[in-house]
Amino acid sequence: MTSDLKVNGKRLHLVDVNNHAGGDEVVLFLHGISASWRWFVEIIPEMARSHRVVALDLPGFGHSEYSSAHTSFTGLARSVEATCAELGVAKVTVVGHSMGSIVGTRLAICSPGLVDKLVITGGPILSLTELPRRPAQTVFREPLSVATLLAELMTIGMPVPGFIASRIASSPKLLKLLLGAFVERPECLDPDVMMQVMSALGARGSFPVLFSTFAEDPNQGLDQISCQTKIIRGPGDPLSSRSDVERFLRLVPTASVVEIAGTGHWPHLEKPQEFVAELRAFLGR
Repeated sequence: MTSDLKVNGKRLHLVDVNNHAGGDEVVLFLHGISASWRWFVEIIPEMARSHRVVALDLPGFGHSEYSSAHTSFTGLARSVEATCAELGVAKVTVVGHSMGSIVGTRLAICSPGLVDKLVITGGPILSLTELPRRPAQTVFREPLSVATLLAELMTIGMPVPGFIASRIASSPKLLKLLLGAFVERPECLDPDVMMQVMSALGARGSFPVLFSTFAEDPNQGLDQISCQTKIIRGPGDPLSSRSDVERFLRLVPTASVVEIAGTGHWPHLEKPQEFVAELRAFLGR
């Protein structure tokens, strides 16, 4: 199910499930910061019943090689475009979580012919990407988002040894302590899935892509997105505020939003069945 490709001279790790049930319809999953394709481990089998499913470890994340040429959101989007070309994929529905949602919007802007539909979850993240260029304004406008980001920065750069990950994943109290800022009911997360999720922490690509926002505005050109776009969000998401959502909807007239009650920044992990139902409804199958 997993394989490696050479993309732009670097090894890129991915999952490609093609049961031929979906014909040419491809769903492409893009993970968030310090993560991997395993963040969609519960979603992939369900979507593979009706579509070809591709899930990437973006350059510098998971088991993909770090690439100094692909450390910005636009650079990561270009890598996704090149990967699709290597796979012979001409049209995709992109499902991006958090950082992956920003990569997805960059892909829709830079390669509109490739992106048929766009799904954003754990996003859109607009205000926080402006923090390096407008720090005072962002802190004043979105204090909760900034505080949550700072808490996240304390963990994403540190690999977690297996025995510690196992202890955390199996302890509702530790999950609530460590993840309570991000999700509504962390103690209900699947321990096996959390073990897989934590295996990607400490990714080399995490801080370079965050620092890239000092030089690049990943929100530039959002009004150029023309594909059908669905935001599947948790009402308790601290990193994607309602004002970010409203601003995105104003910029992208083809976008709409649906909320999954009782979820925060990880709707696809917190309530995977509801997430799949919303995704299928958007895709029409």
